[in-house]
Amino acid sequence: MISQESKIGVFLSGGMDSALLLYLVAQNTPSCIQPFTVPKHDGAATYVQSIIDWVVNKTNSCIHSSIVLGNPDLPHEMILGDAINRVIRHNLCDSFYIGDNSYPEDELPNGPKRIQVRNKRAIYPFFHLTKIDILKMYMEYNIMDLLPFTHTCTEQAIGRCNLCWQCRERAWAFRKCGIEDLTTT
Repeated sequence: MISQESKIGVFLSGGMDSALLLYLVAQNTPSCIQPFTVPKHDGAATYVQSIIDWVVNKTNSCIHSSIVLGNPDLPHEMILGDAINRVIRHNLCDSFYIGDNSYPEDELPNGPKRIQVRNKRAIYPFFHLTKIDILKMYMEYNIMDLLPFTHTCTEQAIGRCNLCWQCRERAWAFRKCGIEDLTTT
């Protein structure tokens, strides 16, 4: 059980995985939550506040404004690690959640390399799940209306290119679940 005095962090990218994670943590902690957002050139950080607002309205939780940290000029696969190291180094929270998930190499090859930071404060509850599992959780918790606030594309700040790996992963999950993705972000 998380105590009310615990400083809980959630890495919130603006994507559907971290948005779901923020919702679930908000449902299950009495503490105020501190989101952390890594600045990336894809503009995902612009989606974060609307996700926080949606989760606060839905759960009546205490969620602070996101702290933006990390170096956006690092290679894509290093940006998150840089931000995590800053959270640890500056002791910004007692524990923090990261929404990284697995991907099916056999169906979507050449996906991003996702590595778990080995630190007792880092919690990766989705690391064994695929995007299909994440989408099914949206359905299970009846929060499909959160999806329009999320942003997936890593190539453009508005809309989807439908070519980058992240866009293809999202489309794959919707297709496998037999659901039409009506969102445009």
